[in-house]
Amino acid sequence: MATAAPPDSAPVNPAHTDADRGVFAAPLAWLRKKPALLAQLRGFARVAVICTVISMTIFTALRPAMGTQWANTISLVLCSVLNTDLNRRMSFGLRTRHLWWRDQRRGLGVMFLALVMTAGSLWVLHRVSPGASIAVELAVIVLGNVASAVTRFVLLRYWVFRRVRHGAGTKNAGA
Repeated sequence: MATAAPPDSAPVNPAHTDADRGVFAAPLAWLRKKPALLAQLRGFARVAVICTVISMTIFTALRPAMGTQWANTISLVLCSVLNTDLNRRMSFGLRTRHLWWRDQRRGLGVMFLALVMTAGSLWVLHRVSPGASIAVELAVIVLGNVASAVTRFVLLRYWVFRRVRHGAGTKNAGA
């Protein structure tokens, strides 16, 4: 006597493999198992968009009077304070003022990575194309910031805000 397959079973397509799902399938599956890390990455991405828009606005406003390198430096330093504060709240869930100054000092240290990458990129750009437009300069700065973002996240997670990973993040209020 033949039995029929249950109605809810889907036919198997041997030609369709896990590789067809794309190169991000395995990392995404791993990331879904780490909800705290996923939430931190989402917050970090939001902060990155906000701070990039603000930094580019400051750069564009300062560039005519101060030149490319100074405008870049000032916009990154100013946005670093905002970036660190927003990452404290949105990425790592720190809502108190406890260790705020220390976090800011460390955040400025991390910001120097982006400054070195963007300043170096602008220097190379101006050697290759001395008359580059502001749009090209902005693109180079954004690419430099994107390139440093992975390292920035790792440093924020494992150095600046490591106490969050160890359960001491929001227990202390005060200074």
